Amino acid sequence: MATREVWNSKTAFILAAIGSAIGLGNIWRFPYITFENGGGAFLVAYFVCLFIAGIPLLMLEFSIGHMTKQAAPGAFAKLRPKMQWFGWFAVGVGFVIVTYYAIIMSWSVNYTWEAATLGWQDNIGEYANVEYAVEATDLDNMAVLTPVPDRLVGKSYIDPVDGNQYTVQSSGTFLVAWEGSLYAMSSLGNADTFMSSPGDFFYNDFLGLTSEPWDMGTFRWPLLVGFIITWVWIVASVWKGTKTVSKVVFYTVFIPWGLLILFIIRGVTLPGAGAGISYYLTPVWGKLLSADIWLAAISQVFFSLSVGFAIMIAYGSFLPEKTNIAGFAIVIGIADALTAFFGGLAVFSALGYQATKMGVQITEVVQSGPGLAFVAYPHIISNLPGARIFGVLFFLMLLTLAVDSAFSLLEAATAAVKDKWKLSHKKANLIVGGLGFLFGLPMLTGAGLYILDIADHFMNSFGLTIVVLVETIMVGWAIGAEKQREYISENSSFRLGQWWNICIRWLIPMGIIWM
Repeated sequence: MATREVWNSKTAFILAAIGSAIGLGNIWRFPYITFENGGGAFLVAYFVCLFIAGIPLLMLEFSIGHMTKQAAPGAFAKLRPKMQWFGWFAVGVGFVIVTYYAIIMSWSVNYTWEAATLGWQDNIGEYANVEYAVEATDLDNMAVLTPVPDRLVGKSYIDPVDGNQYTVQSSGTFLVAWEGSLYAMSSLGNADTFMSSPGDFFYNDFLGLTSEPWDMGTFRWPLLVGFIITWVWIVASVWKGTKTVSKVVFYTVFIPWGLLILFIIRGVTLPGAGAGISYYLTPVWGKLLSADIWLAAISQVFFSLSVGFAIMIAYGSFLPEKTNIAGFAIVIGIADALTAFFGGLAVFSALGYQATKMGVQITEVVQSGPGLAFVAYPHIISNLPGARIFGVLFFLMLLTLAVDSAFSLLEAATAAVKDKWKLSHKKANLIVGGLGFLFGLPMLTGAGLYILDIADHFMNSFGLTIVVLVETIMVGWAIGAEKQREYISENSSFRLGQWWNICIRWLIPMGIIWM
């Protein structure tokens, strides 16, 4: 029987697991969820859920992989022979996720070029018509005049974007300069469009988004280039299994951390950054009494740590006999949480700057998901000195954040295929990667964003929670939490207390059912 490959070092394993956990959600999901659920109060709830649910689950999945020396299907088959199908279900959830994760990476590849050329500004000034100007100005092009001067309040004007007539208001009217003239817009959306909105570029020019999910529209051939580059990168990162991953993660973990520090420094020095950070961190303690904040926290913990996707079981199966399961889980969980926290500082300092520039409340510019990465942030970048440099660095940061999660998802499926059919690692990589590439092609059409949203909703809202629920019930009740706790303790630098049994048997399943 062939000896199973192992990690080159404990550092390589820790970085690989951290890289898998840290992904796009740390930048575009965590800050928004924090803001929406009581700021600093949510951080308290999040760290509580991290220690009673996230880290215990990491220990559980690492121990399953380490104990069985198998990827998820083989691991569950060893635990309960009739449960192999469940391991394949977990692998399937991760496989679907990597197909659309690769799509987002391909957007980032293309947007790296768009940032270098500020391609989303190609149509800048197209709505400007001097007949619609409210007065002459010596402000720079696309500068926003705030607050609205008293002399203009009550003046009639035509919005150059929608062509309708309005009256200038002290709030709710946006004054933007272009080539010596000042134009008035009736809404923030119209002002963004006048300023060559990255939203219009992203959804229409770049994605060619159709009006309905069942209307596939046209195939976006320019996106195919980025998609091919993405899949080559993902497959190459796990080409020789842990040997390749052990080398790659030293770059794909430390580079985004370095870039994140750069964006935090740049962000906090922008005008209005303090207001953005205040919105992000100011605690609303009363929300801790609401069930919603705890549901949001435990959902974000599951989503962020890559538990339930078969990844950590596969990674755990490559650990050497002498290891530190509990210690590794704590380090990885805390590193992921801190990255998300500091990602929020970078995001909200920039959003505070944008809100100050436009003269609006930050609630009007806050977005999450693709809207933040490909619309809000490009709009902010456009107004920064050295916009092209910061634009390229931002999308390189997104790419390096995403690739670890992507290739870990691929590795979870590859390891399962390799264990089942005794294939070489390279052959299994090509088969699984090729299928992922083919499954992703429909998302390069005009309906791609709809398909992505639907897949993301079902995989994260149902697939992930089903896997975690069954895992905890199987180990907590069928196999015995005490037996697994003893195994973890024997393979760690310290012993786990009875609190771990309570988390696995009671708190986590109850939290999922509550969700």
